[in-house]
Amino acid sequence: MKWLWCCLLPLFLQAAPAAPAPAATPVIKLTSLDWPPYTGADLPQQGEVTLFLRTLFGELGYQLQVDFLPWPLAVARVHSGKEGHLGYFPEYPLASPDYLQTVAIGYSELGLVERRDNPLLLTDARQLAGLRFGVVQDYLNMVKLDLLIAAGELKPQISQSDRANVLKVLSGELDAAVIDNRVLQYLLLHDKEIKPGAAKLQFSQSLKEHKSLHLVLKNTAQNVELIKKINQKIGQYKTRFLTPSLK
Repeated sequence: MKWLWCCLLPLFLQAAPAAPAPAATPVIKLTSLDWPPYTGADLPQQGEVTLFLRTLFGELGYQLQVDFLPWPLAVARVHSGKEGHLGYFPEYPLASPDYLQTVAIGYSELGLVERRDNPLLLTDARQLAGLRFGVVQDYLNMVKLDLLIAAGELKPQISQSDRANVLKVLSGELDAAVIDNRVLQYLLLHDKEIKPGAAKLQFSQSLKEHKSLHLVLKNTAQNVELIKKINQKIGQYKTRFLTPSLK
């Protein structure tokens, strides 16, 4: 009997159905930019907003993959859809039939960086017409400022990054540049070229504007349903995962 069991056991093992392999976690691909402390490839957890979204998508059953690119390319990569990116972040409120946006995933205080020895004290964006001021290519700025730029009433100098603009203000090449307050504070504390001159710069009290930050997805039927799930989850979080900068 013992001999029979030893001979038959390999047959039983061979005939037994294999356990099903665990289903792979679906991946959501997004693009973003280096915009510390909110997002960045080299930041802890890739930035606080990235961490928030990774936590959110994890609870929805997805794995998040974020590709960090220059902002124009980050947006273009989503628009083309050639590499499977569903959306990009963080974006200010956007009115476009091509895109859907979530409820707020963070907040931004937008304004100007200026030299402490040359405070602007502006009350209207039109006063920038007599100044040298900078913006970053393809970034949204304060609403009225963007309207004046679009109308040709204001002509800013265009740079590829906030860092480049801050350096220009520091050197005196620009009188001011549009920037998020927390991005400016991060650069003043951490950037090797900017930090030595940090005491010469400040966030201006002129023309400040508070904006919400959003995740933007391409406008497809599938993403309409995904946006609903994301917004519902954010509503459930309330303040559970929101750091002070995200409230």
